[in-house]
Amino acid sequence: MRQGHNTARGEPTRPSGWMRWFTIVIRTVHIGVAAVFFGGCVLHVPFAQLGLWHHLTIATGSVLLLLEWLHDPQWPHRGKGLLALLHVGLVALVHIAPGLTVPLLWGALVSGCVGSHMPRRFRHWSMLYGREVWEKS
Repeated sequence: MRQGHNTARGEPTRPSGWMRWFTIVIRTVHIGVAAVFFGGCVLHVPFAQLGLWHHLTIATGSVLLLLEWLHDPQWPHRGKGLLALLHVGLVALVHIAPGLTVPLLWGALVSGCVGSHMPRRFRHWSMLYGREVWEKS
């Protein structure tokens, strides 16, 4: 059985073993460093002083995206993947429209929270199939 998948129906399951703990650690670090970065932006701390937090947020977020993709290769077209892509897009817009940093980061915070906590039927809904599907990867 491939780690993270039920071979009987191709269902993604929760990661197990070291991958689950690694994901928990990375997600916790990501939330922490993103909170410092976001707080600094809200309080108008000069960006030069937030550089480390900015880079750590990008690095930990990138690792989370990679772990999600490894766990479920179909996630980009599922609800959870679409919200993750929206999350990344909002953060990327900060570099294009720095005057909108705080509202864009609020949007990223909301999309990240909704994507992580919405009901399973929405997280696994597929843009390609229009319904919750379990296909073998």
